[in-house]
Amino acid sequence: MNLASFERFAGKRTVELQQKSQGTEAVIYTRVSSKEQADKNLSLETQRKAIEEYARRYELPVAAYFGGTYESAKTDGRKEFQRMLQFIQQHSGRIGQILVYTLDRFSRTGGAAIKLAQDLREKYGVRVFAVTQPTDTSNPSGILHQNIQLLFSEYDNQLRKQKAVAGLKEKFEKGIWATRPPQGYDIVKINGERKLVINDVGEKLRMAFQWKAEGMKNEMIIARLQALGVPMYKQQLTKLLKKPFYCGIINHGLLEGRVVEANHEPLISRELFLCINGEKTSAHARRNVPLRKENNHLPLKVFLRCQACGAPFTGYHVKTKGLYYYKCRTEGCRCNRNADQLHQLFEQLLETIVLKPEWIPALQYQLEYLFTEQNKLQTEREKLLKTQLTEITKKINMLEEKYYVSAGMPLAVFQRLQAQYRKEYEMVEEQLKDVKGVDNPFAEYLQRALTLAKHPAACWQQANIGIKEKLQRLLYPNGIFYDQRQHHLNASSLNLLFDRNE
Repeated sequence: MNLASFERFAGKRTVELQQKSQGTEAVIYTRVSSKEQADKNLSLETQRKAIEEYARRYELPVAAYFGGTYESAKTDGRKEFQRMLQFIQQHSGRIGQILVYTLDRFSRTGGAAIKLAQDLREKYGVRVFAVTQPTDTSNPSGILHQNIQLLFSEYDNQLRKQKAVAGLKEKFEKGIWATRPPQGYDIVKINGERKLVINDVGEKLRMAFQWKAEGMKNEMIIARLQALGVPMYKQQLTKLLKKPFYCGIINHGLLEGRVVEANHEPLISRELFLCINGEKTSAHARRNVPLRKENNHLPLKVFLRCQACGAPFTGYHVKTKGLYYYKCRTEGCRCNRNADQLHQLFEQLLETIVLKPEWIPALQYQLEYLFTEQNKLQTEREKLLKTQLTEITKKINMLEEKYYVSAGMPLAVFQRLQAQYRKEYEMVEEQLKDVKGVDNPFAEYLQRALTLAKHPAACWQQANIGIKEKLQRLLYPNGIFYDQRQHHLNASSLNLLFDRNE
């Protein structure tokens, strides 16, 4: 029996497998690591010219071009790079080489790049070839040489990173924000020096900080910013309000837990920033009272204290009676009272105070200023809404032209988009009606505001829970005390703008 009988157990020939897996065409990949290189150094043009010259010299057909833009080689998750790999997979057996200018244009990931180059050779028969660093990877010594070059590319990248980080850290320590600035700032060159300046968005963010300090809810702040043309979502606003960058403080991670005074113009004062992020928390800590939900029936919670022990009052609801009560937090104090009765006492206390006449002109001036600012806000919102209507109208006209004139759109798609745009138009139109419909009889509003300021009791009675709590703190900064034995309210201090009229 001869050996031919066993040839069917030998498997495929290596030569056949190699011939089947090798392609005859190439793809070209070019890249630069920054837009500045792409715009100024013309390295993309240089790379492509050199690679195309190599392909012509060796009569190597080019199947496709990839890259041609700025992509970092720190990772292999680049869009153009991944698109090239997908093209190779889809045309397996057709592509034989990836042509690059230098190996660091292919990748700077070191070991990961070596593994990727190996997979391309073994799975798809594709070799990475640098036209300025020619290496024959058809043999082990050539592969070793290429692997060493890829490792050196990663090493060079790490050295650059180390120098860059050291430079950034030095700038941060000098108070210079060296990276991309947060929302609200632009980078400009003044006499050749890099500066951060507040832009139009920053001016609107300034108002957001002020609104927050005044106690406005995040949802309302977001709605106002969006009405002014500033896109915003909840998590974004929360992070923004906690950035000390806006008050002129740098706290970058490279500073290792330290903060430094910044050189750029602050958007807000440090006092305002701490008011939003510091004083509220510390105030609750000093009272040793947990944050609570608002209850329209119990506006005096925490603000009202027990005369006997000094502890703040909490509140509760007796469902069987349908009544609300205040009670002292101190266990065993047994100081509690019907909420309506305490509200009557508080209103009587407010009847005894009046606004000092000498402060009325200053108050009137401030009210006029606030009205002017609010009117500017309404004007800006109206302008923005009109712009939105114009843009939606353009979309509708272009859609109809494409469908009726060009006939290049299916009916179902046309109807869906048309309905969507018309709905958007109607929504913006309704908002515009609300803005235009706001009547501003300033003299009437001013007189009403001054009347309420002169009569705090009437203002407190008409206000919602949020305004009531603010007014209470404004009039009596240190709160008030309830004497259960005499059923009487005592105030330790009164705002200097007011007098007792007893």
